[in-house]
Amino acid sequence: MLHQHLDNGAVFRYVCCMITRCILVVFSAVLLLLSGPAGAENKHLPQARYTVAIIPFYSPEKIWLLYAPLIDYLKKTTKQPWELKLYPNHDSLIEDLCSGQIAVALLGPVPLGRANRKCGAEPLIVALGRDGKPTYRSVIVTSDATVTALGGVRGKKFGFFKGSTAAHIVPAKLLKDAGLGGEAVQPVFFESQDRIMTALLTGEISAAGVKETLYRKFEREPLRVLTISGPLPNFAFSALPSLSSRLRDAFAQALLQLKPHANTRDADMMKGWDDEIRNGFMLPAQDFLPSVLNVLGTYREIMHEDQ
Repeated sequence: MLHQHLDNGAVFRYVCCMITRCILVVFSAVLLLLSGPAGAENKHLPQARYTVAIIPFYSPEKIWLLYAPLIDYLKKTTKQPWELKLYPNHDSLIEDLCSGQIAVALLGPVPLGRANRKCGAEPLIVALGRDGKPTYRSVIVTSDATVTALGGVRGKKFGFFKGSTAAHIVPAKLLKDAGLGGEAVQPVFFESQDRIMTALLTGEISAAGVKETLYRKFEREPLRVLTISGPLPNFAFSALPSLSSRLRDAFAQALLQLKPHANTRDADMMKGWDDEIRNGFMLPAQDFLPSVLNVLGTYREIMHEDQ
């Protein structure tokens, strides 16, 4: 009986041991599934996204409408997860570009010059105008019937978009060169060039400077050009030197292959894009960045006088 009792006890201990081992194996397997190896964990992380930002020369709603199709095109063509990000002002965009939170940004010459001096941002690909050149012009226009020449804006309300090349810096320089600097006009600042055009057409201001391409959209309105600037370096998609060559090349090649003036299919696809980017692109010429920095010098001159 004792021998039988010991055998039964041994069997009992053996069974208990096997159950415990099974529990430990199952528990370990559960932990492994929950934690997973590093490779398996990374496999389920969301893929990195590459941000494209547009300098806020329009309202956020308008920028989204005009530039979302570009992002869709980039996604399809490069097979990369590009995304559009909007900014309320120049300073916040430049700050994020320089801190590496933006992959590519569309910048006018003054913002590009500022970003270049701040963190080495450089032009990646330059937008072309309707004439096929990588330049544009700023125009001073009026809706005031009493103003027939540039000198007629003296003492009048004049619209600016603070920090903008076409709607602040260059118009201020044109006024200064015409002897209308300092307090010769009453400056009124707006948050976008669109808002400036509305103020012109409603008589809220007498005159303003805007990009020529924007003025052309309102040629049928009672607006008159008082003066026009010389050629300025056009908007450029820009990036930090640290942007990977893989992304840099994919982005540039996707846009360089677009030929809207020679290819009907490209022209049809791009007809809903902003005028700033619907005429094709080119790589920046050797003198492009120096010309940007020349405009930056004018910016510093004007901003110093305004302060």
